[in-house]
Amino acid sequence: MHGKRFMLPGTAALILVAATAAPAFAGGTLADDTVYTYNTPQSFNFSTDAPYWSVVAELPAVSADDLNLLNAGGGLIDSSQEPTGETDFVAVDSNSGTEPYQTYYPSVTHYPSSGAYAVEVQDGESIVSIPTPTHQGTTGFSDPNLAFMNVNSNQVVSISDIYLTAGESFWASGDGTAGSMLYLLEANPSNSSSFIQSRAAATADQNTKVIDDCTLFTAEVTGWHALVMVSNTWPVTTSPQQGLGLALHAFDATDPSGYCPLADFPGPTPAP
Repeated sequence: MHGKRFMLPGTAALILVAATAAPAFAGGTLADDTVYTYNTPQSFNFSTDAPYWSVVAELPAVSADDLNLLNAGGGLIDSSQEPTGETDFVAVDSNSGTEPYQTYYPSVTHYPSSGAYAVEVQDGESIVSIPTPTHQGTTGFSDPNLAFMNVNSNQVVSISDIYLTAGESFWASGDGTAGSMLYLLEANPSNSSSFIQSRAAATADQNTKVIDDCTLFTAEVTGWHALVMVSNTWPVTTSPQQGLGLALHAFDATDPSGYCPLADFPGPTPAP
């Protein structure tokens, strides 16, 4: 078996809120780590106030909606228009030298045939640190060389900051499909348009390749980047909380074999 995705018990206590009837474009403030559901077009707001990446995401229950991110004057900053069954997201970098702290106004262009939709903001304020490998191969879930990225089953999206240098690489488990649910968003100091990214932009810009049923991510610039993980399934609260998780392992440049140490995850993967 190679690169199995695994169910990860969640630690986040998020609340699934069913919105009451509200006039169109009056959704109000999106609280961090809270999933809201609506059946009508809405505009919302959220504010950044810490040096991390943030993300707003929207998932329709049936077909497809559009997610737009607006400024205070109503001007379009960016938009996400993913196909049926996929989560839209727009992420914002508020680390030093990128976007100033401010209030953003996401809006959902909702089509009646798409049924309800779920929307969520995650303000980040967490960091993923991938350990330097101390041995070849991995022993499974508890291996000390691993870090993890997960999205709970009652979430639409999750986000964490990660510091990488240009050319630095890491592996992600997931049957070679990690690149379709986990995204590495890089803020390039020489390109201010990279400070705010949609899912489509993140897909186009990230540097990935699949080896041994694992996905290898490589940073192209040095700095604080974001890992965004999406769920393309309707949010469901379970007890205990479940979700999808991906194991992360640093690329070992001293190993000439270039094999993936997560090839058999969550089982052990022997050294080459």
